[in-house]
Amino acid sequence: MKRRRVALVLAGGGARGVAHIGAIEELERLGFEITSVAGTSMGALVGGFYAAGHLEAFKAWLCALDRYKVFGLVDFALSTECLVKGDRVIRALEELVHDVRIEQMRIPFAAVAADLLTGREVVFDSGGLYDAIRASISIPSIFRPVRRDGMVLIDGGIVNPLPLNRVHRERGDLLVAVDVSAPFGGDPAQRAKISLNHYKLLSTSSQIMQQHIVELMCRLYRPDLLIEIPADSFGLFEFYRSGELVEAGRRATRAVLEGVTA
Repeated sequence: MKRRRVALVLAGGGARGVAHIGAIEELERLGFEITSVAGTSMGALVGGFYAAGHLEAFKAWLCALDRYKVFGLVDFALSTECLVKGDRVIRALEELVHDVRIEQMRIPFAAVAADLLTGREVVFDSGGLYDAIRASISIPSIFRPVRRDGMVLIDGGIVNPLPLNRVHRERGDLLVAVDVSAPFGGDPAQRAKISLNHYKLLSTSSQIMQQHIVELMCRLYRPDLLIEIPADSFGLFEFYRSGELVEAGRRATRAVLEGVTA
């Protein structure tokens, strides 16, 4: 039986993006062939490792992280523009998997960033993989922006959190999207009891903005399958819960596919 081909789109969402690994594994387990990937932020990181053929090694590294190891990857910056330099985590990834040219990877891949100076979307579909990833994951005020070619590059979620229009798609390919920053799933009354602080206000406001952009993108470029994990299901930096996150992605994917075939 011919395998169904999939053009896969992966959203940003910090640690929740680890759930993309479970989604990919479940799609492959059920016989789908992923033929191209586009991603933003953590979606670009997971998608890039998958397209390069190194997802298993990346998964093992993530699932070995505990709170102490996550903290050890943080290189605080004495700067007014960011809290974290972001160099240490990139070096750790380069030790895990050497850099590769995007155009030489086994399947087409695209990562999305944004230029702070013009507000324009910047798409990386060639060049060094880590250059693309580092730009795409530059969460404003958290990670140091990337200055390159007259641009100041920040997290692609600012302009295109679920880049349905940036994935390479052949005729007959299913368009499958995984949104790990989907509308909140918890009780609003319970969320109202949570103490607000500077970080909570900024992160939640950004999530709401991105949810509305994704809704509009899904109207313009309707995915055949949309797999969703609510933005309030896991914290932005809970990478020490990677095992749980992989399983959450697997469950969400299975639920959507069972609903389609039921």
